[in-house]
Amino acid sequence: MPASALTPLQRVYVHSGLQSFVEASGGIFVAGFLVTRGFSYPAALASFALILLSRFALRPLVLPLALRWGVRGTLLIGVVIRALSFALLPFVSDVGPLLALFLAVSGLGSVLYWTAWHAFMPALTETDKGGQQVSVQQATSAVVGIVAPVSGGLLLAQTGPLAAFLAIAALQLATALPLLGAPNPAVDAEAALDRSVAAHARRLYFNEGFHAGCSVVIWNLALFASLGEHFDAFGGALAAAGVAAAAGGILVGRLIDGGHPRHSLVIAYGAAALALAFKGAAFAHPILAVLATALGALVVPMTSTAMLAPLYAMARQSPCVLRFSMATEGGWDLGCASACLIAAAMLAGGASFRLPILLGLAAIAAMALMLGRWYARRAAAA
Repeated sequence: MPASALTPLQRVYVHSGLQSFVEASGGIFVAGFLVTRGFSYPAALASFALILLSRFALRPLVLPLALRWGVRGTLLIGVVIRALSFALLPFVSDVGPLLALFLAVSGLGSVLYWTAWHAFMPALTETDKGGQQVSVQQATSAVVGIVAPVSGGLLLAQTGPLAAFLAIAALQLATALPLLGAPNPAVDAEAALDRSVAAHARRLYFNEGFHAGCSVVIWNLALFASLGEHFDAFGGALAAAGVAAAAGGILVGRLIDGGHPRHSLVIAYGAAALALAFKGAAFAHPILAVLATALGALVVPMTSTAMLAPLYAMARQSPCVLRFSMATEGGWDLGCASACLIAAAMLAGGASFRLPILLGLAAIAAMALMLGRWYARRAAAA
């Protein structure tokens, strides 16, 4: 099928698959790469937290760009700046000006990209198929996650960081191609948000960010340590886990669209709690750590679908999807940054990875409770 024949949603799926390849072959290796450059584990986590905090500070830049260039245009600007950040990373060797430049460029690129992306997706998805359409995107990411980590790990191990991260930068630029013919949602210059809905979504995002910090960022660093700080072994473990993840989101998406959203919460967040508890017990044992990573990968598309489907529904009902994304995504940044900084402080104080990982259980419980109440209110209103 020629690119010009793709529907808008098909373009989203192709872009999402390519972007997932970038994240799984390059983005997941950033903290581990800093460790190989001599950074301590606490310093690597603190550096990642600084990227997130810079995103929080830079988010007001999104609106004027979107008013001028549209949501898709802002998304594409973010793609280009993210590519530049990957090209800068191999030159970071210690704490200094190059690290500061990388953190700033990475923060700017990711805030433009992800804020626009979470406005772009709900603008294109359909109300009655939101769960299924989000789950297809998550399943696409999971399938890509089977191949991408091996590719990234082998590139780093065999060719070195310069060639590897320049290749990732080129691929990041290529993710823009499917979007060139997609719609470019405009932004209303005068729209105002429902503050109560935005505050509820912001709290959800905070807890999801905290959970992601514990279950993904901190866990990936713990896994990297458990596997002897070898990029190829780390990539192979994540690839094996990708096999388990490929179908998880489809089930939850169908439950949401089929009128069983609270069943999806029990499945998704029950599995998330089990996976996180397993990670807390397994991080120091290589074989168990790989198994825990597989279980965690199965959970990621399930929890992402369970949370993003209602959040995208809230965004579609708001007067401006971009402003909704801007108002709420800062919660994710603060949540994930908080988890990383707490973990950095604990590790610097002599703690193991176990407790920082298990702190994510509180965020899981909070999300399940909040989403359960939201679905209950919707059912009562209907």
